[in-house]
Amino acid sequence: MQGEGMLEKDILACQFGSWYDHFRAARVTFKSEIIPLPEDFVNFLTADGIMLPSDRPDDASDSSFEEAHGAKEDDGDEGSLDVSELASYAALHARIKDAIARFDGGVLPKLNWSSPKDAQWVHGTLQCSTPQEVIMLLKASDFVSHDLCNSFDLCAPVGRRRPDEFTLVLRKWYDLHESGEFRCFVHSSRLVAVSQRQTGSCFPHLACHEETEAIGGAVRDFFEKHVLSGFPLTRFAFDVYVGPAPRRRVWLVDFSPWGPTTEPCLFDWDELSELSARVEAPGAAEIDGQQQQQTLVEASGRARFELRVVKNVSECRSGLSRYHNLPVELAQLGLGEGLDDLLAQADKVLEQKRAA
Repeated sequence: MQGEGMLEKDILACQFGSWYDHFRAARVTFKSEIIPLPEDFVNFLTADGIMLPSDRPDDASDSSFEEAHGAKEDDGDEGSLDVSELASYAALHARIKDAIARFDGGVLPKLNWSSPKDAQWVHGTLQCSTPQEVIMLLKASDFVSHDLCNSFDLCAPVGRRRPDEFTLVLRKWYDLHESGEFRCFVHSSRLVAVSQRQTGSCFPHLACHEETEAIGGAVRDFFEKHVLSGFPLTRFAFDVYVGPAPRRRVWLVDFSPWGPTTEPCLFDWDELSELSARVEAPGAAEIDGQQQQQTLVEASGRARFELRVVKNVSECRSGLSRYHNLPVELAQLGLGEGLDDLLAQADKVLEQKRAA
C-alpha cells in the first residue's frame, strides 16, 4: 500500500454523521439516532476503570446522584473522576432512554466510527435495552477507545489525534443473519472486491455458485445505484446486509476508510492494492480464478470485482475483533494453547446466547 497513506478527510467522510442523513433519506440504511457527546462525558469514557453511575430516572437531579453515589473526594489518585465531571449524564441518560423506547426496546450503540463489538463479552450481545448497558459497552471497548484517542494516528501528514466532537449513535436493533453481512472495497470509484464479513463461520448456501453470483449482482447494483453517486470518496470500504432470496434486498450498514484500520476480511491489504491496480488498468492482468476463491467477471463492459466467501471450515479465518473479545486479564490466563481454548469457550458461549 505504498503511496496510499490514509488521509484525515477520508476518515472524517466515513464517520456516521457525515453520511447517514443522505442514505436514510434514500431509505437504504437502518434507522438510527445521533446524539452529541459532551466533552466531560468523553473524558469519562477515556478515564481508567469501568466504574459507572447506576441507572436512575431521567428527572433525577445532580444532588440526588451525589447522595446515591457519594461525591468522590480528590484523593490524588491518577485518573479518578469527580462527580461534577458527569454533569451531563442526566440529559444523556434521558436521550438514550427515549431512543431505546422509540426503537422498540433495543439498540446497537457505536461512536463516530466504531461499534464496541470487542466488548460483547460484557453482556453476551451488542443489543442494549438500557442506558446503563450502552455506557458499559462503550466504556469497556478498545475499539471505542481508539475512536476517542487515536482516530488519525495513521494519517499523513501527522496532525491531530481526534476529531473536535464525538457522537453516540444508537441504531435500531434487528436480528440479522450473519451470512448476509458483506464488506465491499472501492478504489478509483470502482468496486474491486467483496468479502463475507463474518470470516470465522461457514454458511453452506454461500458455497453455491448461483447464490454468490446473485448476491454479487445485488451488491453491484446497489453500489452503482446508491453508493457511487452518494458518497464523496473514490477509495473506501462499505458494509452491507443482503437479505434472503428471492428479493435479496441490500441495506447499507457502514463506511470505513481505505487502509489498515479497516479489517480486510478474506483479503489482505496487499491483495486489495493489486486488485485496485488491475481495475485502474483494465486488461493488464486477469483475475486469478483459483478454486478456493469466488471470482465475478461482469459482462458487457461492467466492472470486474472479486467476491470471496468461506466455502468450507478449513477456509475460516479468525477476524481481528475475535482477539479483542475478552479482557486482557482473562486472556493472560490462557497464554499459548490455553488462549485458543479460552477463545473457543467464549465463541461457544456467544453462539449459545445467539441461539437463545
